[in-house]
Amino acid sequence: MLAIKGDIAIVTGGSSGIGEAIVYALSVAGAKVIIADVDVDRGRCVCEHLRSEGYYAETVKTDVTDSKSVGDLITYVADKYGSIDILVNNAAILRDAEITDISDQDWDASIAVNLTGVFYCCRAVVPYMIKARRGKIINITAVDGRQGFPFAGVHYCGSKGGVMALTRQLALQVSRYGINVNAVAPGDTETEMIHARTEEERNYMMGRIPVGRLGRPEDTAGAVLFLASRGGDYILGETIDVNGGLYMG
Repeated sequence: MLAIKGDIAIVTGGSSGIGEAIVYALSVAGAKVIIADVDVDRGRCVCEHLRSEGYYAETVKTDVTDSKSVGDLITYVADKYGSIDILVNNAAILRDAEITDISDQDWDASIAVNLTGVFYCCRAVVPYMIKARRGKIINITAVDGRQGFPFAGVHYCGSKGGVMALTRQLALQVSRYGINVNAVAPGDTETEMIHARTEEERNYMMGRIPVGRLGRPEDTAGAVLFLASRGGDYILGETIDVNGGLYMG
């Protein structure tokens, strides 16, 4: 049910954190994974580790805020492998600020990476999936796009809410071609961004979560694997919450 052996998958921002866990999950399940990331050195380290364990992955330097860079990535993967079966839009940046402290540049950067980057990747890959009459697109959003969070700025929350809306509308438009579009919304997760917070902030976060712990990157990766597999074939336009009960919609 969860096997995706032989599928070609692209994971943006796959060199660390949740993205790295997604790369591992898809690789172990049998996919050939392309890490699309600006940090190629870190991406290559992930690939080397996977190859040492008998799995396949490669890294392609990609800036999701640059439509040409995204277009070059999609063309390269399609030409080399003959198909693109799975796209996981994971690349994102987190910014904290009160609205009066958010500069034009801060706003533009958050929207560019977190929302426009998703749009660029989807726009570039959809023609190949339409031709193949199949494909899975999984967008990584965040619980902060559904509800407020004391430490996050409106630029971050707004961009993540936009990803949910984009997911629903794109799913409506492309489902007739055999393409499933869904999203996964992690809650507070143990990544470098969380570790950079103070102990007081981390304790506050854990105190809000019914299961009593922060999420792990593997928690989100498991949901992505399910949606990418045959198990997710009848799920369309949904945002799957992976947050330990922090948000129950």
